[in-house]
Amino acid sequence: MTSWVFAGLVLAAFMAGWVNAVVGGGGLIMLPSLLVGLPTETPVATIVGTNKTAQVVGNLTAGVGYLRKQRPDWRMFLSAAGMAVIGAVIGARIVTYMSRAVYTPILLIVLVVIGIYTWRRPALGVSSHGEGGKHPLLVPIIGLFLGCYDGAIGPGVGTFWVLTYVAVGGYSFLKASGMAKICNTVTNLVTITTLAIHGHVWWHVAWPLVIANVVGGFIGARTAMKHGNGFVRTMFLIITSVLAVRMLVQLIWGV
Repeated sequence: MTSWVFAGLVLAAFMAGWVNAVVGGGGLIMLPSLLVGLPTETPVATIVGTNKTAQVVGNLTAGVGYLRKQRPDWRMFLSAAGMAVIGAVIGARIVTYMSRAVYTPILLIVLVVIGIYTWRRPALGVSSHGEGGKHPLLVPIIGLFLGCYDGAIGPGVGTFWVLTYVAVGGYSFLKASGMAKICNTVTNLVTITTLAIHGHVWWHVAWPLVIANVVGGFIGARTAMKHGNGFVRTMFLIITSVLAVRMLVQLIWGV
């Protein structure tokens, strides 16, 4: 790996941290960058493990930044995170057998659907509605599937967490983003531990990326808190659109 490639990965880690802090979905920046930058013979599980290691501290930093200003609903958060841990263990165990070609079309459809859903509801996420009282039992169930997806694939899961807390839980985008970052951190730690036990984390590559990701996450969290729910909602729509286009290009042209 040349110095220019490594510098590109560091920049990608910074941008992924910023995007994750604002609305989630930074994995769609970091993971493709690692797929391009690392040697072609690198196992998929190693790329996934290194990707998650690069982002986990940034997720935690951003989540703490949000929660300092937005007190979470601990009962909802703990139940969702607990189910997500179970899902992450399952996902991490099957990642080496996972075919992304199967999941890319499904994920693309989901991104388009949630983007249209949010766009057509301007008031969605502007304020909390009942502090999670809309569907309190459904959020942990969805958390189980999100944890499994995060352990197996990962990119875009932060966006799905935010939408789950907003559309299903009834929270504002700011509060949803804080709880989403912590849930994402928990599942990342579970996945990293599972993959690291089997040697699927390249620590010498991951640590510099961790630093860049933390800086990006710190700046992103401050940006979101400064501009409020409207800004986060706008970024949510932009990131969702970018992710959908990126996956469509990958699906059609394989790049």
